[in-house]
Amino acid sequence: MGISQEKLAEMADISVQMVNCIEGHRAWVSDKTLIALSNALGIEVFQLFTPATENQKQERRPLPSHWLLKLRQEIKKDINANVDMHFERLFSITSQK
Repeated sequence: MGISQEKLAEMADISVQMVNCIEGHRAWVSDKTLIALSNALGIEVFQLFTPATENQKQERRPLPSHWLLKLRQEIKKDINANVDMHFERLFSITSQK
């Protein structure tokens, strides 16, 4: 869309630092932030997770789906690791009894 991080932050009512962290894959994105970003961009939330069409690419629309998909993969990896850790701890406690 050709807008700056500063303008997007203003439109979504979030900090410029948050926009920068999201774009740089350094921040968790809450549901409220996703809604604020989608409203600011004039799209539905699910569109943040779908690849852009060729028409959208030609219109110079941002491609937030790339970093959101990467974030999704990282979250799944972290969740799986936490689940595994908790189960291992649970099994070690029950096997000691």
